[in-house]
Amino acid sequence: MIRKIKLIVIGRIKEEYIECGIKEYIKRLKPFCNIDIIELKDKGIKQNSSFILNIVEKYNKNNIYILDEQGKERTSVEFSQFLNSLNGETIFIIGGADGISNSIKRSYNLISISKMTFTHEMARLFFIEQLYRAFMILENRSYHK
Repeated sequence: MIRKIKLIVIGRIKEEYIECGIKEYIKRLKPFCNIDIIELKDKGIKQNSSFILNIVEKYNKNNIYILDEQGKERTSVEFSQFLNSLNGETIFIIGGADGISNSIKRSYNLISISKMTFTHEMARLFFIEQLYRAFMILENRSYHK
């Protein structure tokens, strides 16, 4: 099971209530994993792609996942099993307002938190909450009902 997660995100959180939620779930995740959030300023899809590639080039391609509505959708239980199957540091990427370039999408694994479209801010909160939920499921705790 992964214990080290790197979350690369384009754009910063502007809404205080979303920031509070993210901080709360990161605090809750501390006993289960180390999560490092790399926040990149949104410079447009082409420059964002370059920044992302510079960060991920030293990692195993199989451990890199892009959150995208076209990706594989899982239930919370399936997502916990998926996390449990991963080894090594794993990177998840959330694009900005313009998403992620198709060239990057073709190079890495795609996963989806929903077929719906969310702001990148909400996607970040939802994804971090789902990480926490997955660990609660794996630990057989009552959070997930």
